[in-house]
Amino acid sequence: MSMSFNRLVSLSLACLLSACTSEMRDGQRQQSAAAVDRIYVIDCGENHAKDLSAWTTTADKGKAFVFSNHCYLIRHRSDWLLWDSGNADRIATMPSGLVNPRGTLTAFMRKPLAESLREIGVAPEDIGYFAMSHAHGDHSGNANMFYRSTIYMQAAEYDAIHGVEPQKLGITPANFEKLRGARIVKLNGDHDIFGDGSAVIKATPGHTPGHQSLFVRLPKTGPVLLSGDFVHLRSNWEAKRVPSINFNVEQSSRSMLEMESFIKATGAQLWINHDAEQSRAIPKAPAFVE
Repeated sequence: MSMSFNRLVSLSLACLLSACTSEMRDGQRQQSAAAVDRIYVIDCGENHAKDLSAWTTTADKGKAFVFSNHCYLIRHRSDWLLWDSGNADRIATMPSGLVNPRGTLTAFMRKPLAESLREIGVAPEDIGYFAMSHAHGDHSGNANMFYRSTIYMQAAEYDAIHGVEPQKLGITPANFEKLRGARIVKLNGDHDIFGDGSAVIKATPGHTPGHQSLFVRLPKTGPVLLSGDFVHLRSNWEAKRVPSINFNVEQSSRSMLEMESFIKATGAQLWINHDAEQSRAIPKAPAFVE
């Protein structure tokens, strides 16, 4: 039996719509798989702890430990994004480092961030986008250098910085003095910086009120999640252990479980900022990772 004209038109339209939908899905997949060009992992100091147990368990009571510390410079087409700013450059002039008020941690900065950026051929004014995992001094030490940048910060972290007693949260207000007139984008959750899925801020509160992490897609290495301090060590990640020093234990646990699911869904590598052993296997600036 011959097919009616109306039926033929309906089938043709259905096929056309199906093809368009397929093309749209392909486009979305291509967009979601977009990648940054490269990432420079910059050595931004070390933090020497007298007692590791504050981050792990009582089994490590009195054990000294050296935490690595990094800044991450990301190239996306013609744009630069800096994630974290490390220990303050002024510490580079202190051979014995800078001891925290409680005397439990000594910060070192062997090479200033400004010098590391020059070696790459980048000046602070070239960096259009800047974000920190959180406001603690080993991540915000050089934040004032980037007052010209567009800055992404969780609203809860902004409020903690500008609250009544930020010092009680381990925050040094002087690290943010030059940012008072900066372009600050206050976030309440995740944010796609470039709009193509290549660099996405993930809200991971707990270590501080507005802690955040960064998901980056690299063209050869694939997806990577930069931890900030939602986890400090591989052993803590494997045990889903929350340090006693964190702002909120419940939030911290939830963030770790959410990021575990996110990593499984995306296939991302977890780069733990303070895990010195893992850090040794990752090339450092002025080399880069693609």
